[in-house]
Amino acid sequence: MLTKTQGGAVPRSFAGFIMQARLNFSLAWQCYRQEYHLPHQRLLRWTQAILLIFMLALSQSSESVQQYLTKNLQGLLGADALISQHQPLAATQLASLAKQVDDVAQTQQISINFSHDNSWQYISLKGVDDNYPLQGELLTANSLDGVTYANSTGPKVGEIWFDSRLLSRFSLKLGDVVNIASQTFTVTKLLAHEPDRLMEGHNVNMRAMINIADMKQLNFSENLIQYRYLLALDEDNITTLQAWQKQQIPAAEFMHKKGNHPLALFWQRTENFLGLTSILLFFMAAVAIEQLSIKHKSKEQYFAAVCMSLGASHQTGIVVSIIKWCYSLLLLLPIAFILAAATHWLIISHLAESFVNLTWQWHLGLSFSTLGFVSLLFALFYLPVWYSLANSTIASLFTTATSETKQLGQKIAALMVLIIVVFAYSDNGLLTTMMLIAMGVTIALILALSWLTLTLGEKLTQNLSGLLPFVFFMMKQRLVSKSTQILGVGLSAFLLLFTLMLMHDLGKTMSVYQRTHDGNLMVSQATTDQMDYLHQWALDNDISIRQNKAYMHAKLIEVNQQPLKEFAGKPSDSLARFSRDIRMHWANELPSNNRIVSGQWWQNASENWQQVSIEEEVMTDIGLALGDEVSFMIAGKRYNFIVAASHAFKSGNGSITFWIQMPSTAIAHIQATHYHMASIEVSDQQQSLLGNLWQKYPTLRMVSLKEMTARFDSTLAMITTVITGFSVVIILLAIIVILASINAAEAKERKKNSIIMSFGFSKRTCFQLNIIEWLITALIAATGSIVGTYLAGLLIYQSQFSLPYQPDFIWLLGTLFIILASVTSLGIFANKHSLNSSVKQLMTD
Repeated sequence: MLTKTQGGAVPRSFAGFIMQARLNFSLAWQCYRQEYHLPHQRLLRWTQAILLIFMLALSQSSESVQQYLTKNLQGLLGADALISQHQPLAATQLASLAKQVDDVAQTQQISINFSHDNSWQYISLKGVDDNYPLQGELLTANSLDGVTYANSTGPKVGEIWFDSRLLSRFSLKLGDVVNIASQTFTVTKLLAHEPDRLMEGHNVNMRAMINIADMKQLNFSENLIQYRYLLALDEDNITTLQAWQKQQIPAAEFMHKKGNHPLALFWQRTENFLGLTSILLFFMAAVAIEQLSIKHKSKEQYFAAVCMSLGASHQTGIVVSIIKWCYSLLLLLPIAFILAAATHWLIISHLAESFVNLTWQWHLGLSFSTLGFVSLLFALFYLPVWYSLANSTIASLFTTATSETKQLGQKIAALMVLIIVVFAYSDNGLLTTMMLIAMGVTIALILALSWLTLTLGEKLTQNLSGLLPFVFFMMKQRLVSKSTQILGVGLSAFLLLFTLMLMHDLGKTMSVYQRTHDGNLMVSQATTDQMDYLHQWALDNDISIRQNKAYMHAKLIEVNQQPLKEFAGKPSDSLARFSRDIRMHWANELPSNNRIVSGQWWQNASENWQQVSIEEEVMTDIGLALGDEVSFMIAGKRYNFIVAASHAFKSGNGSITFWIQMPSTAIAHIQATHYHMASIEVSDQQQSLLGNLWQKYPTLRMVSLKEMTARFDSTLAMITTVITGFSVVIILLAIIVILASINAAEAKERKKNSIIMSFGFSKRTCFQLNIIEWLITALIAATGSIVGTYLAGLLIYQSQFSLPYQPDFIWLLGTLFIILASVTSLGIFANKHSLNSSVKQLMTD
């Protein structure tokens, strides 16, 4: 019971302030306990719990992986520092380097197609010198299940060590003889562990190791070899050495034990992607909270007005409401932390398959910072409620609650939360924008469908009799509230479909397109001599070469005289790819599978060769603009270009395209090795010809469509697993959205049913009306969500793949039926309390 003492005037002394605070906390606790089991409070707790568990589990898992990578870097680099590039160091550079370090070990690595007994396998071949291993243990074994032991040096000249997968793949045993590029090697040991294995990052190729002297005898092109220099030096000299590297060999990759793991940027992008997907969850939470705030706000305003009627100030109602909110959040923490810890454990257990020895660990400090961030977002959701309390008056005790049309503050608060999430996690402006556009279009579509369906339904059935015309009439009278309810259900269905349906169709679409335009064999790298031989080989064997495009290797090092990483700022997929050499193509005319997005393509035989066109998404990711100066290292020399245009992929003429393109006249000014990409159609009967081709040119990089599809399907399966788990969270929030919309309109539903029964109709009639109303709600929501998903598919397929989107319409119809059945069943079940009304209750109201 609230008294005038509890709600008294603002205290003037510190003791009075303490007493008032105690009274406010006590009053807030009483109110919290009284309201704990109310439906709208229960739904609010569920919404907050789901978001809190998701964000805690995401942040904890990310921190565990980052710490694992840091420890992994220190133990698996194989040196104190490392320099890696695609050209060997000049004698003067190597001498200068040797003076700055205590010791140097050299390795050379190349990817080749290894063939043996009419079988072939793409492998990584590594040559090591006599100083290898520099640090750590090089472990080998004498059999597949044998004990491993450490080696002080690598293979001797003429020896080759295979890893267990490669040995098993070709059924080889120690002592067997194999050939690589017409040179003979003897298999002497099984390669179990390399101390510098960290540098391979995502590379899961089967591996082999030889002496570096044999690598020279194989006479591979220098441009195809990855040269690495493992360095032993004092930690104090790392900064000096890094400055030397930036000045002498700026295109080289420099790594040290105190730096970042090669996979750190990849994981940060993964974390950003998962964090950005949380915008979908917060959007759904915003819809649910907006529905619940209708009842929540009216109760809070009523309470504040009662306080003021007993002599309290405006601040009392606000302070008590804030304290109640804090109680609700604090008492939610134990269960949220327990479930988040369990989810974190499940994620770590799954990741342990990729990150060996990754263990579960709870990061207490991070959990509090995450809690602070999420609490801030929750508080933003509540701001409109607290703001409304400042405008409460005693007169509101005798007036009706605020109309749902005046919920602008709640919408602004939801928008602020979404903006914060986007700024915190987005590392791909283009994809983020497309996702937001797709959601905006869906919202507009569902609102338009709601208005159109209810308006036309009422007009077309106004001269008819029966339950259906009456349902349309009643829904039209509550157009605003019904539109909001339909919007919540429709958005939930849209976000669920968006995550599942596109993945369902993507694999099939990509496979069909590549088979149609690219044949069944892709040549990703061939030298000019290899390409000339390939043309003759194809002609002799009646094989079709569908595409052939030339390129050279280049590395982007600066933009507008600023290092690339400093210019780009945030991590992105494009930035990660530019940390390595990329393919640079040249053409006088715009390729048939490209289109100009902005700028202007150069004229034929243009003398201004120092200009480039860059792919649109790359421009967006890195933050490039027309007119920017970009600096590339090509074959050890620096070349500056001006960004003259941006282009995008266009389907219909093959899938070989390039991020960076320049005029053909640039070839006369750049001395670098030329390579080729090509696509080939090889019949099943001609597959046996590939063995001889790879035996002659083991560095010829080719991959079959079957292998590409298998890789794509593997990636897709992993993404589908993540999305399935994410979809469970979406389904939970979708249920809450539906329940919230029912809770918000429960009082009006009771009144509506009471009015209907006052005319002599039974509860069964009210039940039938509910079924029809929820079927119409589900139909509008399902139609809007499916059309929205289709439009999103068109947008993303066209932008990212330039492919026509052809959804599985049978799958769509099945989805429509499931949505209708699920939403209608849930709506009827949750709405059954509104049938417990009577004419007597109507008279009482």
